[in-house]
Amino acid sequence: MNPNLLALIVAAIWGLAPIFEKMSLKELNPMLVLFVRFILVTCLILPFYLTSNNFSSIVSLNLKNILLILIPGVLAVLGIYLYFNALVGSSASKIVPLTATYPLFTCFYGYLFLKEEITLETIIGTALIILGVFVLNYSDYFKP
Repeated sequence: MNPNLLALIVAAIWGLAPIFEKMSLKELNPMLVLFVRFILVTCLILPFYLTSNNFSSIVSLNLKNILLILIPGVLAVLGIYLYFNALVGSSASKIVPLTATYPLFTCFYGYLFLKEEITLETIIGTALIILGVFVLNYSDYFKP
């Protein structure tokens, strides 16, 4: 399947998720939602992993690989927890676009840690992201 089509499907799925997250956070504590989410996701993934032919590859994990997996996992949990708390305090239509500015940080971190090149396209794209967030939140910035 075309990778761009897959990315659009992912965007559609990820765009729908905050609606259900916001609804769950109307009645439940963000920590409870986070805990139940990861328990359920683990239960859903486990059978797929156990029945795949990749189970034997677990012995190839070393400390470096474990840390490279663990650190983004910890960052994801922290990020989702903070995101849930932001959703409790504001509308999904404002919080989701603001959190979607993460490519700005990825570009910066990629340059800093991976020595990735910053191109004209990256600069233009970054400017458009900032402009888009500003437009979506304009009234929040300039309330009388």
